[in-house]
Amino acid sequence: MNENKFLNESPEQVVLTPNPRRIEITHAIPARAYGLFDSETGTQVTGFKKGTEGKVEFADLNPQKHYDVGAIEGVGDDKPQFAIAWNETMRDNTDDILKNSGNLPVEFPGNYLIKDNGNNSNNIFDIVDDKGETVGQVINLSQTGDKPRFNQVWSLKMKDDTQK
Repeated sequence: MNENKFLNESPEQVVLTPNPRRIEITHAIPARAYGLFDSETGTQVTGFKKGTEGKVEFADLNPQKHYDVGAIEGVGDDKPQFAIAWNETMRDNTDDILKNSGNLPVEFPGNYLIKDNGNNSNNIFDIVDDKGETVGQVINLSQTGDKPRFNQVWSLKMKDDTQK
C-alpha cells in the first residue's frame, strides 16, 4: 500500500443512522468487503459483505453498541476473522457526535489506513491516521496468509488531544 496516499481519496462514504441504528456504506468498491466491529472490544461482530452492488448496509443494529467498519480486499469465498486493538490515546466520540446530530445520519469522521510494512508474518498490522501515526492495530485471526488483506477502518474514535 502507498503510505503517502491521502485518506480522503477513498470513494466510500460510511454513514451511521441513529434511529433505527443502521450503518450504510455508499460508493462501496466491488473489490472490497465490509464488516462491523464492536468499538469497545474490537471483536468482529458481522461477516464481511461484498461491495459488488455499490452499497452495503448493516441494519437493525444494537443502539447500545458503538461500531467500527473495516474494509478488506481479496476476500474470495473465505470467511475471515479480524480483531481491532485501539491505542489508549483513542477516545470514543460516538455519544457526543450522535447527541449533536439531531437524530440525523452522521458520516464516520475517522478514516484510518492499514500500514503494510512488509514485515507482518505475525498477522498484526498497524492502523495509522492521516499523519502516519499509529493509532491501533488490526490482527488477522483467520491465519490465511496474505489474503484477504485488511485495508481501512472507519470509526467514530478520535485521538484524545485533551491532555496535551
